[in-house]
Amino acid sequence: MSFKELNLSSKLLSTLEQLYYTTPTEIQKKTVPLILQKKDILATSQTGTGKTAAFVLPMLENIEEEQTKRVGDERYKIKALILAPTRELVIQIKQKIETYGENFTHKSVALYGGVKLGSQVSAIRAGANIAVGTTARVLEHIKNKTLNLSEIEMIVLDEADKMLDMGFIDDIRAIMAQLPSQRHSLMFSATFAKPIISLAKSFLKNPSIIEIDKENLSTKQVKQIVHYVNEEEKMPLLSHLIKNNNWNQLLIFTNTKLQADKIVEQLKAEEITAKAIHGDKSQGMRMEALKAFKKKTIRVLVATDVAGRGIDIHDLPHVINFELPLKNEDYIHRIGRTGRAGKEGEALSLICEKELQQLKEIESLMNKKLEAIETERFKFTPHITPTNRKNKQKKKNKGVNLKLAKKLAEKMMESDKFNQKGTQKKKKPTAQKPTNKRHF
Repeated sequence: MSFKELNLSSKLLSTLEQLYYTTPTEIQKKTVPLILQKKDILATSQTGTGKTAAFVLPMLENIEEEQTKRVGDERYKIKALILAPTRELVIQIKQKIETYGENFTHKSVALYGGVKLGSQVSAIRAGANIAVGTTARVLEHIKNKTLNLSEIEMIVLDEADKMLDMGFIDDIRAIMAQLPSQRHSLMFSATFAKPIISLAKSFLKNPSIIEIDKENLSTKQVKQIVHYVNEEEKMPLLSHLIKNNNWNQLLIFTNTKLQADKIVEQLKAEEITAKAIHGDKSQGMRMEALKAFKKKTIRVLVATDVAGRGIDIHDLPHVINFELPLKNEDYIHRIGRTGRAGKEGEALSLICEKELQQLKEIESLMNKKLEAIETERFKFTPHITPTNRKNKQKKKNKGVNLKLAKKLAEKMMESDKFNQKGTQKKKKPTAQKPTNKRHF
């Protein structure tokens, strides 16, 4: 299938041709035609699957291009809103809108914390009709009357599961209270967990449920390997691998801000250029680090999971898990930073003894045994070998079977008469004041 078969306009097809986009991804094939028909969508999707284009392309087509300049309070009314969990992802989505919308007159604005409101207000007043934002900053604009959602035609919740994990459910519901009842709503999530289904019931109307099988995920483009190592030798091994393999563009994930800074300092001591991005870094510092990494003026970027969301580096060859993530599902998001858009990549995890059981859980989630490599100078000496390690804790069943999850989602919605018309409308929740959450 080609993009021409998705019934996109000639000016959008022209842009895609210039970008050398020839064949739509699985998520794009399944969602774009439905979104063009203005059907509500609940879709599972992982990072690197072309998900952003799946909703941005039809959004550009569906939202009417404005011909007249708005004045007065009308300037604060937007037509489309995209909510995302992190600043980095908000910025990335806005960049995609600008790239794909080159031949359209649409204007977009990115709304996120860590910077002053003024420039964002100016962009809204200048005629922005598409806003991409984090929940807290969107609510702040609503409170200040610098954003009006009363005429929203289309809204997207991107990485909805991550937003719920980060505690943004109240903010989401407060924003929903500002939306008109007649609207086009889309929701993308990595899983069909019960909290997602619960939110979908109040957010979507008669949705089409889309699921992408694991075999179609972009992670099949990623060579996944592990290196068993004693915990105290992780840092020496990391430096050795970077130097010995002459890696010049490497993204490293770790679990804490303190560990990220520590890795950067130790790499610099080995004369390896590196910067860190995490919640304690200002927005300017984070943007500067990303810019330097993209231009390859530094070799290594070290990130925490939350700050790492939204990092989109073309042809990024290597990702390293310095330690396994706190949540097993985040492993997929991490390795999805490489092997994007059909390109090949490599993801290496440094595994110490205390991570052996979690590695088994991740392999179960991925339905794949990961290849192990060795380095002669770094011998792994566990007290219990990986094959004989006893399962001392209850195994967490985090590998959700997507097909079963889809059936469960449909069943839950039907049981609550989700698809029946004429049901009694629930009272809209009153708008809540924005919480003082920090968007990492």
